[in-house]
Amino acid sequence: MNLRIVASGDQQARKIRDHVLPLLRARGTLGVQRDTVRLIELGIDGWLFRHWTPFNDLTPGEASSPGYRHAIERQRTRSDLPYGLGVWRGPEMLRILWADDGTCDVVSFLRGAWEAEVLAL
Repeated sequence: MNLRIVASGDQQARKIRDHVLPLLRARGTLGVQRDTVRLIELGIDGWLFRHWTPFNDLTPGEASSPGYRHAIERQRTRSDLPYGLGVWRGPEMLRILWADDGTCDVVSFLRGAWEAEVLAL
């Protein structure tokens, strides 16, 4: 049986993520795409939000078939968490990573009054 230790901030971090992502999608701007990451950024009233996804244009010569992509993914020993959100107001307040299967990792979470402020945006 696999056990996963859940930090007390995981639920609140997910709540912030779920609140911020629609804002980013509606009003964010596409940043410079690097390697296999597409970055969307949004600045509001001193806040900086960055959301990255693994989607990008295919490189020349890369196979476009889903089977090829799945074969490459199966070669990895540990699943990547391809999606991410960073929240800054001065220092980084939150960094959360997740995957399509629901796996989530709260990398850093500086708790404080800012949580209510960001949820009010």
